[in-house]
Amino acid sequence: TRVRSSAASDVYKRQIYYYIKRIININIMRTNVLKKGFTLSEVLITVGIIGIVAAMTLPSIIQANKNIEVSSKLKKIYSTMNQAILMSERDNGPKEYWEKCIGNNNSCESYYKKYFLPYLKETKTVEFNSYGGYNIAIHFSDGSVLVGKNSGGGADFFFFPNAKWFNSKTFGKNPTGDAYSREGLGISYFIFGFYPVSAQAGTNTDYCPLHKKKGFEPYLCEFLVRPNISQLKNSSSWGCNKNNTKNAILCTALIQSNNWNIPKDYPFKVK
Repeated sequence: TRVRSSAASDVYKRQIYYYIKRIININIMRTNVLKKGFTLSEVLITVGIIGIVAAMTLPSIIQANKNIEVSSKLKKIYSTMNQAILMSERDNGPKEYWEKCIGNNNSCESYYKKYFLPYLKETKTVEFNSYGGYNIAIHFSDGSVLVGKNSGGGADFFFFPNAKWFNSKTFGKNPTGDAYSREGLGISYFIFGFYPVSAQAGTNTDYCPLHKKKGFEPYLCEFLVRPNISQLKNSSSWGCNKNNTKNAILCTALIQSNNWNIPKDYPFKVK
């Protein structure tokens, strides 16, 4: 019995020794793994690679986010203005019969204050004069600005998704301030038209037939029929292309044709 007991005790001792040794070996392995690390040169190389990759990809990521922001605000102002026009029609009758803003400050001021402003949730408005006469800047809570400019048969609207690119002192002027300019169209601001009566005030000229009986739409007064994508890009005077940096009027319509998303081949970096 004692022999058997001694033998069993030896077995237990060997098993305990085995497990203790195994635990020690595992801890040694863990310690070695923790002690093993990168050399300084390896760390510097890794950081350098990360920096190069970030420098290459970050600008495109930032621009992609800016495209989304501008697209969203264009779609929003299009919906906001057309809803405002519908509400105004309930109070003021069909838009085709609204009083015209012919050119002097008094008639244009009352035009916007009667037909548009009561139906918009703007944060402030600023009236100013620039090349072309009376203008009103309508500021919204999302940081955008919509500028209304008097025009014979209706109104031109210039939409700035980011208000920091709008300056009433330089609006519509070239860098020397002595001539009319649309530099920045399709980049920092976008043009819409409101011409429910296509003939200009006091004339029988069919000025903007594609806008007739319609509301707030991308400016297309150059055309008699709806232009296709190629025409929006390559129109000789207003086309949305990289060679037309001062009068890219049709960029708004081009974005609308892509469901208010900036096309992948869009020629400019919006801001």
